[in-house]
Amino acid sequence: MSWMDMLTMTVAAVAALECITGRLAALHWREHRTHLLLGYFAAAVVCILATSMTWQGMDVRWLDAAAWVIAAHLALTWGDWRDGAPLAAFRPRPVRYGPGDLVPSSQFDDGRR
Repeated sequence: MSWMDMLTMTVAAVAALECITGRLAALHWREHRTHLLLGYFAAAVVCILATSMTWQGMDVRWLDAAAWVIAAHLALTWGDWRDGAPLAAFRPRPVRYGPGDLVPSSQFDDGRR
């Protein structure tokens, strides 16, 4: 196993750890967007596969490249997730209007009256 394989395996393992403990642990399936949960779950699986197959000595260049891309994404977006899930990750709450409430118009308002 070369030094590049060892470095790739380490980066993939750390990325998988960050996907699971840093991102998926901060998300809840009822409160957050489903595509984020599925995306980070898939990223964790790819990183775990890359780590495992590199450890077994297989030549998995595409998985290694995907693990490096995932690790770069996690590093670049780490600041947004430092204190929990960002606001963009939350599902929008449905707005319920009661009788007598002023409901915003669905028409485009260009400001002219």
